[in-house]
Amino acid sequence: MTELLQQVLDGLSTGLVYGMLALALSVIFQGTGMLNFSQGEMATLSAYVTLVLTQSGVGFWVALPLTVVLSAGGGALIERVLVRRLEGAGELPLLTLSVALLLGLNALMSIIWSTDPRTFPSPFGKGLIEFAGLHMTVQQAGSLITLLAVMAATALLFNRTSVGLRLRAVAQNPASATLLGQHQGLWLMVGWAVAAAVGAFAAVVAAPVLTLSPGMMTFPLLLALAAGTLGGLSSRVGAVAGGVLIGIADNLASRYVPGLGRDLAIVAPFALTALVVMLRPAGLFGRTRTVRV
Repeated sequence: MTELLQQVLDGLSTGLVYGMLALALSVIFQGTGMLNFSQGEMATLSAYVTLVLTQSGVGFWVALPLTVVLSAGGGALIERVLVRRLEGAGELPLLTLSVALLLGLNALMSIIWSTDPRTFPSPFGKGLIEFAGLHMTVQQAGSLITLLAVMAATALLFNRTSVGLRLRAVAQNPASATLLGQHQGLWLMVGWAVAAAVGAFAAVVAAPVLTLSPGMMTFPLLLALAAGTLGGLSSRVGAVAGGVLIGIADNLASRYVPGLGRDLAIVAPFALTALVVMLRPAGLFGRTRTVRV
């Protein structure tokens, strides 16, 4: 029983990273209907910025908020300069732009920092915490607390502030929100900024474990897409819950399913996602939109 709980705990740590990326995808998807495939590369760039700042002598806990602010500004700039120009052009041009951003950012990071993996220093230390027969590293514990705090702050933003109310209004019914005096373009830009900031936190927390490289978040992004599909991209809670379920399923499959191992365990999360989508196409927490005629 203790071993099973340990596997669940380890899966929770990685699952929250997937959940954070899925949350960032969900914020943009709800506002624009666009799946931002460059979200992982945007997050990785944030991790590189944090590394550069810390190597320049800036303390980590100063560098992190600076990076988040810069990332939010970058997300807003991408929406204002690139995405908005394709407004009303359809889904294919937006998808093409998303893939182009993925490739472009990956190439940019490779040119500046090369493709060699870099060690990202852990801001939490290297100790080990043991309790009730379970154990986790200080890095895992710190990451867990940080991610939970960011998710709580995001929930407060969307549910307890006027900014969040406006973001939700524009995302759910752009036409009605515009008639009520809300500037749709402004709030979509803010949505991109929030998504970029959330992605930055996910990458910085994951970097000490994954090692930093231009493609560091490419594979986690695939799992985040599965997480969003599983939980429902139309639900922020569903996106996070889907990430946690994906992380736990991946960890349990690698440990208990014969013949899979670490490399093939990826089959389990996607199989779970496919099963759920066949039963609930909108995901566990998602809702199917109904249109009144």
